[in-house]
Amino acid sequence: MSGLLTGRTDELGIGLVLGVAATLACLAVQAHRRRRGSGSSAPVLGVALAVAGAAGIALTTGGPASLALPVPALAVAAGAVGLALADFDRRWRRHGLVPPLLAVAAAGAWAAVPDVETALVVLGVTVPMTLLGWPSPLVRSGQPPSLGVAGALGVAALFAWMVAAGAAGRPGAAVGGLACLGILVAEPVARRLDSRRRSPLDLLTGRDGPAWAAPAAQVLLAGLASRVVARPERATTALLLAALELGLAVGAGVALARRPWADRGTAP
Repeated sequence: MSGLLTGRTDELGIGLVLGVAATLACLAVQAHRRRRGSGSSAPVLGVALAVAGAAGIALTTGGPASLALPVPALAVAAGAVGLALADFDRRWRRHGLVPPLLAVAAAGAWAAVPDVETALVVLGVTVPMTLLGWPSPLVRSGQPPSLGVAGALGVAALFAWMVAAGAAGRPGAAVGGLACLGILVAEPVARRLDSRRRSPLDLLTGRDGPAWAAPAAQVLLAGLASRVVARPERATTALLLAALELGLAVGAGVALARRPWADRGTAP
């Protein structure tokens, strides 16, 4: 790890500063909304994260980077990921799961791509924002910070550009970086495949489990994606490995959600 950080403290430092600023902005907006008695959720988390990440990348890169994947493929991937993120956020924002899971995904992408500059910036941004959700949400009254659909699409576009720029010359690493999103993509798919829209995370609702079990599973999936899926140079080979990993994750999620004792916990 020290080798990966050698000479890269500027990128990480800029990301951390922008992440702290984005976190404070989210808390300020939520405090303002509570004073006004607003009960609806605003996409402050997604907008703040996307803006901070994009600003950090703009400050630390000298110009347009060559991308490991074609722009149309990135657009499709970002759109699909954005819809999954928005779906996950709608279901689990009250548990504060999105910020820590995104931070783990960013750490996995950093380990997956050969050129780590942009990944370090985004990792630096996401680490302070983890405080908004883990181990318990800082915003307990009213609606906690939300990605929203627009914010989720912005975050997905930022993530897709980050891995494609960092994996220039190694398309497989870009696919592995995207696969580091893990639970954030697999859980909405598993829930959609269940006839009663149950989720494996429903088993943990109302207990101490969500604060630890979901990030732990995300670490496992991101670790496999960064160390196994991202290894091949060819995107097609990496896609097969990513499909296998996420397919197994979805299958396990569906099986857990359909267990007889899964009905004991149901998310609000």
